[in-house]
Amino acid sequence: MEVKFSHTEAPAPKPIVFEQIFAEKPGGGLLANHPFDVKEGMAAYLNANGKYQVIKAAIIYEDAESGATTIKVKKGSGIVVNDILAIGNKAAKVTKVTSTEAIYDVLTITLGVAVKAGNVLYQANAVADGTTAQAALPGVPVYLVGDDVPADSGDFMVKLVNGANVRKETAPVADEVVAQMKGISKV
Repeated sequence: MEVKFSHTEAPAPKPIVFEQIFAEKPGGGLLANHPFDVKEGMAAYLNANGKYQVIKAAIIYEDAESGATTIKVKKGSGIVVNDILAIGNKAAKVTKVTSTEAIYDVLTITLGVAVKAGNVLYQANAVADGTTAQAALPGVPVYLVGDDVPADSGDFMVKLVNGANVRKETAPVADEVVAQMKGISKV
């Protein structure tokens, strides 16, 4: 008797971003087309065209000292050369992105502050030397995106969350951005 059997490994479990959602925009909103994968939990603001635009976030993969000129970040951040990234009141321009590793990208950037694994760098509007209260964001964050959206999907309807508890270990949003959103808390 011949028995044919095949086994397919289960996909890796998707990390939980939202611990609890208690408020969202009825009907969701139109997310502008993005050239990178938009991840559930990224902050979004309303752009001049009436569509929602995300604020890029890069989760630090490995600790880096204050004098470091490169920072390792988890894959999938959407960061490209000339993006400005910040942590607190320090912001600098990314001059190179190396994507040869399987689980992290290496950003060539000099922030001048030490960063810890798990912290999140956020997209800023301009370079900041540390004398301002916080590096300026490209827009006022209003919602967290409630769905994953593949790159180049065109304008896409998504769930928009404005009241939630998100997991600090998995949420792709910086503490500085969350601080500007009244209904969002990292737990």
